[in-house]
Order: sequence, then structure tokens, then C-alpha cells
Amino acid sequence: MSKISFVITVFNKAPFLPAVIKGLKQQTGPFEREFIFIDDGSRDDSVAVIQRETAGLENVRIVAQENHGPAIATNNAVSVATGDWIKLVDSDDVLAPFCSRVLLERAVANDLDFIFGSAAYYDMNVGPVFDETGLDKQETIIFNDPLLTVLDRGFARVSHCLFRRDAFVRAGGCDPRIFSQDHSLFIRLSAIGKLGQVKHVVCLGPEDEPGRIMNNQAQVIHDASIALALFAKDHPELDAGKYRIIARKVLSRVRKWEKKELGKGNFGPGGCAYLLSRIGLVPSADKLVSLCRAFEDDQTVRIPNKTTLPELKEIAHEL
Repeated sequence: MSKISFVITVFNKAPFLPAVIKGLKQQTGPFEREFIFIDDGSRDDSVAVIQRETAGLENVRIVAQENHGPAIATNNAVSVATGDWIKLVDSDDVLAPFCSRVLLERAVANDLDFIFGSAAYYDMNVGPVFDETGLDKQETIIFNDPLLTVLDRGFARVSHCLFRRDAFVRAGGCDPRIFSQDHSLFIRLSAIGKLGQVKHVVCLGPEDEPGRIMNNQAQVIHDASIALALFAKDHPELDAGKYRIIARKVLSRVRKWEKKELGKGNFGPGGCAYLLSRIGLVPSADKLVSLCRAFEDDQTVRIPNKTTLPELKEIAHEL
């Protein structure tokens, strides 16, 4: 029987955790399960909420680390996971009861390393409501060139994903040089494994959540761009077509940011590099990485100071 390790990264999400944990308890399917909550230095009572809401739930492990961000927290939690499959869950996202079962069934049936569904948002006055209509008829999309698809379409988020633990290890996990986890995770896993998608909503996040990383535009664009640039730098063997996709995306984002947010018009460093690329002079991966510093002028952008895994502290499950 397959075993899924649910990995829930937590930072100051106490109000949302009861719904998240209720969703975990409601997961259906004939698989073993463990629940690993990793607190990333929360300053609210998130840990106490986890302890309270998981009382009576089997195979729960609660660990904590100094605040390093979700990418490193994810890597740290997966390092102690024992399941052959990993189900990441953001600590404000609620999984549909059928989420894990459907993703696992489709992944096994199609011999996939990595599968994801669709994600959406719920009205906080109503709560999460899931519709299973048509799910059985929804085909599993298998990507012939997973890396090309991910580079071109730029998938993100994590609560709609399921992947093999050994694939995560082989891929090197989430890039610890980047604060958020989702962009590098998709790129790295798609580079080494077989990827599929089910276009059905399998998780919902709250519409109004002020602490969501996605609310910080500079952080999101920076992390999405630097994930591409660092991947290109780490893989000099990357074919020309894929490299051009990376360069085009990074340069286009930097150029727009320089123009809109930094007031540099069309002739900032990114703008000039973009124009040169249009005539075939594509910059090196090192140059792409350096150009991403344009987003760092926004003081809200976080970059990990260390890339090594911090020490994990065990927290008693029972209050």
C-alpha cells in the first residue's frame, strides 16, 4: 500500500489551520498516511492550534525551525518524511476530500513522478465547497516534454501537487536559494520526471488572506524569475530552445519592472538586454541572475541568508 506524507509548512496561520486540518482529516482513499507540520518560526499561536486540532489524529509529527521561508521549510520537512509520496499543503489551503485519492490513483495508473490538479479560492463567509461532478470523466493530461511545458506555462502553487519522494530527492528539492518553494519545485521536478495534470479543482485557498506570499508582487515576480535564471545557470547543457524561453521570460519581467516600478524607461540594464536579445544577442545565465536583482530594490523581497537546513526541534503532539 502506498504511503503519503502530508507536509504542511506553517508561518503565522493560526486562523486558517482548523479548516486546513479538517481537510486533512477528511482525505479519502486506501493509502497509509503521516502528517508532518513544520512551523517556520511563527509568532502567533499556530503551534498550539496544530496541537489542539490534531488531537486524536494518528501519525502526526510537529517540528519547528528558525524562520527561513517555505522553500527551506519544505526541504527540512521532506527530509524526515517516510512516505513514498509527498503531498504538500500550504497552511491556509483546504484540500478537497478526494484530492489525495484522485492524484495518487492517476499518478500510479500513469506511472507518473509528479501530478497536479487545479487550485482556486473560496469565499471566507461561506467556506470551502468542492464539486466532484465530472471528475471521473476528466482525463489525465500527460506532458510529452514536461520541462518545456513548465518553462513555457509557468505553473505554481503546491497544495494541488503530489509527487514521489525519491523524485524530489533526485531533483534536489526546492531551491534553497529562493524564498518561496513552488516555482523551483515545478521546474526541478519536471526536469527529471514524468508529469501529469488533472484539470479539476482539488484545493481551495481563502480569498482574503493578507499574509499570503502571492500578495507581495515583488516577491512573486522575483522568485519566479530567479528560479528560471538559477536553473539555467545550474544546467549549462540546457538546449537552446529551452534557454531562449527562460531568457525571454526573465528579460521581459525585468524590463517591465524597471520601467513601471523603477522609472528607468526602456533603457535600464534589463531593457537594454531585452532589446539586444531581440536581435539574437541573448545574455548568459549569470547575467540573467544578476538582472533579477532589479526586483530586490523592493525592500519586501526576502532572500534566504543560509541554504543549509536549520536544526529541527521536535514539539510534543499532545498539549
